[in-house]
Amino acid sequence: MTEEEQLADHYPVYHNRSKQRYMKQKVTLFIALLIISGSLLINLLTTPDVLWVFYIVGPVLYVLLLVNHTILSRAHAGSKIIFQVLALSAMLIVLDTAAGATRWSIHYVIPFLVISATLIVTIIILNKPMKWREYLGYMMTMIVLGFMPVLLFLSSLSLVLWPSAITALYALLTLIGMALFANRTMRNEFVRRFHI
Repeated sequence: MTEEEQLADHYPVYHNRSKQRYMKQKVTLFIALLIISGSLLINLLTTPDVLWVFYIVGPVLYVLLLVNHTILSRAHAGSKIIFQVLALSAMLIVLDTAAGATRWSIHYVIPFLVISATLIVTIIILNKPMKWREYLGYMMTMIVLGFMPVLLFLSSLSLVLWPSAITALYALLTLIGMALFANRTMRNEFVRRFHI
């Protein structure tokens, strides 16, 4: 065995992970398109008067986004959390609409989804205080999203006040907590970013 062969045994063959990730994303996209188009065709051929295909389209698109953006992507964790809130909300609205538009998604699920995501970002910041600067923008985005259910209620898209009110209160308390317990550097960064 030559010296070069011995060195080759000690170093694993380099695999281009980005190419593998890109290929997995394309395969996931193809499978999603296959399921959606197949379901649409079956729906139109068998029961064109009942569009049950939306029960499949919403979850399949969500899983596609989950795999391609959250699992395979190298995006920031804060970005992934916000994207999940938006994607899950969209999927729930599609399912709600397909089920008769009773608005259960807007009334109850989405407000508590926003609370959960805000709590997750808060826990990440508390567990990794050195990384608070990375998550400040994402936290502020979650706080803004926390007030969205109230706007939905005021615009009569949501008819149940208490989940929207709880979400807005949680967002407000999170903002106050950040202002009270932040160190001077974090407060200065907050002021600098948002020109307060």
